Amino acid sequence: MLNTKFFINLIRIWSRPKKIFCFYSVSFVFILIFSVLGIVYMTGGTKYVYMHLMYIPLMIAVFNFGYIGGIGFGILAGYLTSFIPLDVATMEMQTTENWIYRLLFFVLISTINGFILDTVLKTLKEIEKLTFCNRITNMSNRKYFDTFFPEKIELQDNYLAIFEIENFNQILNEYGNFILEDFIKSLSLKFKDISENGIELFHFRDNTFALLMNDYNPLSFRKKAEILRKKISVNNILIYPELSIGVAKFVESQKKLLEDAEIARAHAKKNLSSFSFFNDKINKLHNKKLSILNELPAAIKNKQFHLYFHPKVEMKTNLITSAEVLIRWIHPTEGLIKPELFIPYLEKTNLINTFTKWLLESSLEIQEKWKKDGFIMKLAINTPIVCLKNELIISTIKNYKKSLKGLEFEILERNLIDDFDEMFLIMNSLKKYGITFALDDFGTSFSSISYLKKLPFDKLKIDKMFITDIFTDKKDYNIVKSSIALGRSMELKIIAEGVENMDTFNLLKKLNCDYAQGYFSTKPLETKKFKKFCIEYNSRVKESIK
Repeated sequence: MLNTKFFINLIRIWSRPKKIFCFYSVSFVFILIFSVLGIVYMTGGTKYVYMHLMYIPLMIAVFNFGYIGGIGFGILAGYLTSFIPLDVATMEMQTTENWIYRLLFFVLISTINGFILDTVLKTLKEIEKLTFCNRITNMSNRKYFDTFFPEKIELQDNYLAIFEIENFNQILNEYGNFILEDFIKSLSLKFKDISENGIELFHFRDNTFALLMNDYNPLSFRKKAEILRKKISVNNILIYPELSIGVAKFVESQKKLLEDAEIARAHAKKNLSSFSFFNDKINKLHNKKLSILNELPAAIKNKQFHLYFHPKVEMKTNLITSAEVLIRWIHPTEGLIKPELFIPYLEKTNLINTFTKWLLESSLEIQEKWKKDGFIMKLAINTPIVCLKNELIISTIKNYKKSLKGLEFEILERNLIDDFDEMFLIMNSLKKYGITFALDDFGTSFSSISYLKKLPFDKLKIDKMFITDIFTDKKDYNIVKSSIALGRSMELKIIAEGVENMDTFNLLKKLNCDYAQGYFSTKPLETKKFKKFCIEYNSRVKESIK
C-alpha cells in the first residue's frame, strides 16, 4: 500500500506540472541540457559516448510534458549539439547531416517514449481509480481514506461522520441489483449536494458513506441528515433511505476516529436516533457491552442461559397447546441481560450455531420430560435462517431418535435469503421429520409476500406492532384483517403476537385468527412455573366447558 501511495503521489507531483511547478520543470530540463552539453564538450566532443547523457533531460521532459514536450526539447537539444565540435582536440565541427540525424533521432526517441509513458500514466490512473474509487459512484473509497489520511496532521481537529444504509439488503432482495445501484447513485448525488467546502466525501463500502468535515455544527448536521433521508424515486419506485449515522472527532489516530464514529453509529441505530455524536457515555456503554459479549462462549458452557416459555392459546378451544421458547441470560454479576443485547451479536458470529444447537437440544430434552409426565406441548424456537444450513444443526435433528412433531422453527423476516430454491429444499427435507415452520414478525418488511410465496411455511405470525393499537388505529386493523385473510387463502395457520387483553383476543377470534400469544394469558415463565400454569389454565378452561 505504501508503494502504491508513493507512485500515485509521484505521478501527481511530476506528471503534467502546472503554473509555478511548470516553470521549475522547464528550468530544470534546460539546466540539464546545458549541463550535458558542457560535459560533452569537456570530454572531447560529440563523437564520444557522453553524448548519450542527453537522453536523461529528454526523458524528464517527456515525463513532465508528454510526447509534445519531448519533441520540443528533442529539437532544441539536437539543434544545440550542432554547436559542439565533433572533436574538441582538433576543433573539427559536425557535418549538417550528422547533427540533423542526431536531432531526428532525439525527436524519434522522445516521441516513442512519450507515447509509451502516456499509456503507462493512463493505465496507472485507471489502476488508481479502480483501487481508490467505489465502482458505482466513483467516490473515494475506504482504501483511499486509509492510504492518504493516516497522519495526525491531515486529520487534526476534523470530524468523521459514517452513514450506513440499513435497508440495503432489503432493497437488493426485493428489487434486485439494478434498482439498488440506481438507488445508491441517486443517494450519492444527495451526499454531493450537502458536501460544502471543508467536507470530503467517501463511499467506504456499498452500503456505507462517510463525510470528513473540518467543522461540526449539530443543527446544521441534522438538516443534512434530514435531506439524506428524503424519499428517492427509482423507476417510479419510492424508496426511503434508512440511515444509521455516527459522528466522532479526531483525538488520537485514524483507527480510533473510525472506531469512535462506528460506535456512535451503532448507538444511534440501537436507540433509533437521528444520529449520535461519540462521547464518554457512549464509549462506556460500548465497552461494557463488549465485556459482556466476550463472556458469551463461557456463558453457554457454564449454563448461564435459561429457557422461558410464552404460551400460545388456540382460539378454537381456548387451550394452551404450544409455546414460544425464549432465552434469558442470568449473568453472575450483571443479573438479567436482555436478549436484544446479545442475540443480534450472536447472529453475526459462528457462535450462533453452537448456541442454536444448545437451544434445540435443551428444548427437546425438556419437551421429552414433559411427555413422560403426560404434558404435551409444541415448542417454537426462533431460528436464524443460516442455522438451517449448518451441518451441526442438521446432524442434531437427524440424530434425534424420537419424534419431532412437537418442534417448530420461527423464521424472522430480517434473516434475508439469497437462494430461495436451496432454502425450499432444506425446509422440505426438515418437514419430513414432522417439523413445522412459522414466518415470524410478518408485516414488518416488504419481503413478507416473497417468503410466503416461495417457501413452504405452515404458519404466519403477525407482529405485535399491528396488534397493540388494533382498536384505535384503523390501518392496523385493516392490516391484521387482510393478513389473516391472506394466510387463510394460502392455507396457513395464523398467530397473533402481542395480545394484551381479552378484548383484543375476542376481536382476533372474530377475524378467524388461530392462535394468540401475549400477556393476556401470562408473562413468559421458567420451566416448572410454565408447566404448572398451563395445567391449571387448561383445567379451568375444560371445567368452564362442562
